[in-house]
Amino acid sequence: MKKTNDIALLGEKTAFEGKLSFNGTLRIDGRFKGDISSDGTLVIGEQGIVEANINSGIVVISGEVHGNINAGFSIEILAKGKVYGNIFTPSLIIHEGVIFEGSCRMDNTNNAPSNELPEQTQDKKGLIKFFPSGKNKEEIEKNTEAEEQVRYS
Repeated sequence: MKKTNDIALLGEKTAFEGKLSFNGTLRIDGRFKGDISSDGTLVIGEQGIVEANINSGIVVISGEVHGNINAGFSIEILAKGKVYGNIFTPSLIIHEGVIFEGSCRMDNTNNAPSNELPEQTQDKKGLIKFFPSGKNKEEIEKNTEAEEQVRYS
């Protein structure tokens, strides 16, 4: 038997409130309010508006999220995405044009405390760099500057 990926969709004109858990992939293009829990992939489309605390393996955001996001693998916020809440994940990608109001902690802790802010700095291009806990900020900046010198030499 061939294994299929489970894919679910909450369409643009759908509104749902409560606790949601799923396997596989879920795409939300409508409105959701409550709690979301999964080890799969959550995709919030451009029209999606989510008011929830999210615990998922992977989260991809093009729409709007109000609440804390805890992702075991990664979070990606695409160009039109808006996040109003704290982020906990080992891997974070934030595209240009994103609105992000909250704090971020990058480590492998499943339930990172929300009262700790990560160490951060701005690079020469004005992008904010977040440093996972346990990393040495000065060493990372030194390596980045050395890489840029080689690239532009």
